[in-house]
Amino acid sequence: MLKADLHIHTKASDGQLTPAQVVSQALETDLDIIAITDHDTLAGIEEARRAAEGTRLRVVTGVEISTLYQGRECHMLAYAFEDASLLEKLLSDQKKRRIERARIIIRKLNAMGFDISYDEVLGEAGRAPIGRPHIARVMIKKGYAADAQEVFVRYLGNESSAYHKIDYPDAADVIDNIHLAGGIAILAHPGNSYNFIEIKELKECGLDGLECYHSSHTSVHKRRYLTYCQSHDLIATGGSDFHGTVQDYYQFGVLHIPLEPDSPLLKNSGNGVHDQTGTYLQTLCK
Repeated sequence: MLKADLHIHTKASDGQLTPAQVVSQALETDLDIIAITDHDTLAGIEEARRAAEGTRLRVVTGVEISTLYQGRECHMLAYAFEDASLLEKLLSDQKKRRIERARIIIRKLNAMGFDISYDEVLGEAGRAPIGRPHIARVMIKKGYAADAQEVFVRYLGNESSAYHKIDYPDAADVIDNIHLAGGIAILAHPGNSYNFIEIKELKECGLDGLECYHSSHTSVHKRRYLTYCQSHDLIATGGSDFHGTVQDYYQFGVLHIPLEPDSPLLKNSGNGVHDQTGTYLQTLCK
């Protein structure tokens, strides 16, 4: 069995480390496989693969795509896709949605008396798709909050005063896009956010699996979702959701899943199998 962390973010989205630094960290913690799953972008994957050349570490293609399910935000992990070009239009549209949301949030914060600008947030994001963590970093640097938790609780969280909801694409449409690209669609960090009726509905839309291991999950969550995957022919995956914060280092290399060498998740990284019917037969987490 191989040690895999299939949920990692880099500076290509809202992480603190470059893809190359993530690879170095993964090697230090004895991981065998990682997936770079930046938010709505594929930009970090090639750098990570170049950094991993000549090492034992394998880098799986991945991305975390923001969607809507029943009117609420839902994150879908796409893995092992064969034709990234089929996702590029979707991800390009996502970037535009994020820019518009950032501008609206900044206007709301300005109306509340905070002196921050779009250019400052853009400078924090660089070439990455703009996310709320980039706005939070600007507010922390300017002394408006002590840390990201305070920013999100008071201003940027889903129930907070400056929040703005993005009209993301429907989860079922995103699952279809992932499959058209030859990939595997996994519901990210379900936690307490979904009941089994909703998960069944997503499965009927083509969902391939659940992220059972996650840094926010309790042992009860893990057992609950592993059992569900095993009884409903779904792939079970997992990862640390590493962003490079101080707290994240306690999970990186520790929270991992055992992965079979012939797992379908490795089909686009030089190994693995994927049957012709589109059914993923491998149980990934024991």
